[in-house]
Amino acid sequence: MGLWTWIKDTIAYQGEYAPVPIHLERADHGYAFRLGVRAGFGGQETARLPIHHRVNDAPHPVLKEIYSCEVAGRTLESANLFALRAKVASALEMIAPARTLPLAYFRVPAMDYSLPVYEDDGEIVSPVLSGPKLKADELAGIREAVCRYLISAGYVEDGSEVVVGVLRPRDLRLVEPAAIFRSQLDPEFWLPTVEGVSAEGPVIGVLANAARLSEPERPRAGASRLAQDTAPADADVMSLLRLLRAEMAPRHDYEAVLAMYASDVRPEIWEAVEARTGDSGHRLVAYLTDDEGTRLELGVRRLPTGDVCAAFADTGINAFLADSEDALASMIGAHLHRSGFLRFAQEIEIHAAEAPRAERLDTEAIWTHDDNGVPHRDDVVANEPEEVHT
Repeated sequence: MGLWTWIKDTIAYQGEYAPVPIHLERADHGYAFRLGVRAGFGGQETARLPIHHRVNDAPHPVLKEIYSCEVAGRTLESANLFALRAKVASALEMIAPARTLPLAYFRVPAMDYSLPVYEDDGEIVSPVLSGPKLKADELAGIREAVCRYLISAGYVEDGSEVVVGVLRPRDLRLVEPAAIFRSQLDPEFWLPTVEGVSAEGPVIGVLANAARLSEPERPRAGASRLAQDTAPADADVMSLLRLLRAEMAPRHDYEAVLAMYASDVRPEIWEAVEARTGDSGHRLVAYLTDDEGTRLELGVRRLPTGDVCAAFADTGINAFLADSEDALASMIGAHLHRSGFLRFAQEIEIHAAEAPRAERLDTEAIWTHDDNGVPHRDDVVANEPEEVHT
């Protein structure tokens, strides 16, 4: 049997993936590459890679301008759009060998080393070049396995030195998680979230399933929804936490479900929560155990559902959700006590918010009384200098 006959028969038997479709289209500020990505959060999402264009500042006889785009944390550059498209196709073949994009990357910034994490038949795997194939049933398990490997290989001395970056489906950029859900009762619980798009608009969703490279197709009648279509997602991170608690409640202990909170919340993610919630009119006040006796005052926000939430910044922004202000104070007090900021978990109080003090008194609000006790407004002008006679 000849070599080419063997190759042809092998490809015909095992099958071969079609090339990844990459289409060049005009965008608001230039060009972008469009490719089909089967993403989560309830529907079909089309990834678009923004293309940046700049003039080559370095003297070069041929290369006068540079086109670039980012794919999974790598910046690809080329002299023209068509050469850049070929580089994007090659990069996608490298990071998605089975048309499945990585869920996330565990990185060691000090050594510029990273390990991708994939979903494979319900398992979370992280293949290591010339090393073991790490496996786990969930993201928390694969994080522990990856940290143990990096420590044993000498890349880091502690697991806290390992940072995680998630692959955002809509533009394939490697970004920090929107927030990471943890538990006050289970230190091993670890669930990152990522920004996405649903039929209702931008959402925050649980990083549960990987996006897949494919040709966009019409949904088939009677076909069941894919696993990534049912991943929990909501408009903001606190609403997502409430939804996740409701889904986990039938299968887990009630106290363990209520102990979940959001850690490492990005500032813009918490600003979105503040925009969708209202001030409850109360504050949580605690005096910390430092030498200065720092007074910590946290504003309580109320969700449209009636739940309340509050957040404070430690090494990152930690946000807590409860169904009442007393339960919220108990959660935050327990967290501060466990972190060494309070002597006792009960040393946190609920105060009514003070009315803001007026910076200046408007002349329209000045009223006096005449000799008969009838109130009337003085027609005076504030902050207007008077003439001085000597």
